[in-house]
Amino acid sequence: MTKNSTSNTPTHIVWFAPEREGAPWIRIGALWPTKKEGGFRMNLELTPVAAGSIIIQPNEPKETAKGEGA
Repeated sequence: MTKNSTSNTPTHIVWFAPEREGAPWIRIGALWPTKKEGGFRMNLELTPVAAGSIIIQPNEPKETAKGEGA
C-alpha cells in the first residue's frame, strides 16, 4: 500500500452513470493528485461492464449538522 504524503482524502470521486433511464449513479473509485504537478492517481473499486458514462467530480466534504460528530 502506498502512502500519499499530502492527504489520504481523495480530491475527486469517480462515478458510473448507467444509460438506463432513472438508474442511480454508482461510486466506483477516487482520484488523488500525484507528486508530479498535473497528474492524478486513480483507484477503481469497481469496473463498469454496462453502457454508460464515467464521471469525475470534486470531492466536497459533507458538512455535519450541529450536535453531530465526535
